[in-house]
Amino acid sequence: MKYTVCIIILVFLTGCSVISKSIRSEVDRTITLPMVQANPDAFKNKKVIWGGIVLSSKNLAEKTVIEVLQTPLDRSDRVTDKEKSLGRFLVESSVYMDTFLYKTGKEITVAGVIKGATIQKIGERDYIYPVIEPIQMRVFEPYKEPVYEPSPLWPWWHYPPYNPYYPYPNKYYNPYYPPR
Repeated sequence: MKYTVCIIILVFLTGCSVISKSIRSEVDRTITLPMVQANPDAFKNKKVIWGGIVLSSKNLAEKTVIEVLQTPLDRSDRVTDKEKSLGRFLVESSVYMDTFLYKTGKEITVAGVIKGATIQKIGERDYIYPVIEPIQMRVFEPYKEPVYEPSPLWPWWHYPPYNPYYPYPNKYYNPYYPPR
C-alpha cells in the first residue's frame, strides 16, 4: 500500500506531457518564434515544441495548412497564458488532416521540424510565418474556468441557524423523538 501511494505521488509530481518522451528528448526548447522569424535558415531542420490557439485550417491540393497563434506552454506542454503571444506560425502537413478537428479556437501543441519561413499578409501587412512540419500534434478544447457566484439568498455570513430537528420546527413535532 505504501508503495502504491508513493508511485501515485511521484507521477503527479513529475507531470505528464502531451508529447511522447522520445520526441521531447530530441527537441531544442531554447528556440523561440522571434528567433526563427529573424533568421529562418539558421534553424532549419531543428525540432521544436510550440503551442497555441488555432486561427484557421485549410486543406489544399497537396497539403493541409494550420495557422496558429503561439502562446506559452506549461510543464505538460499545454497552453497556459493566451494573452502572451510571441506571434504566429504555420503547421504544414502533406498528410490530409480533417479541418473539423483543427477548427478555430481550439488549443494545439505541435512537436515538429522547422522547414523555414514564408511571407504572407495579415490585413495589408507582410508577416513572416515560421513553417513547421509536424511529427506529433495534440488538440484540446479550450479550458473554461468555472464561474463562482455567491448565493443570492444566503450569503455565507447569513446561513440559517442549525436546527437538529430539521425538517420539523421543534422536538415536539418530530415523530422520531422518544415520547415522554
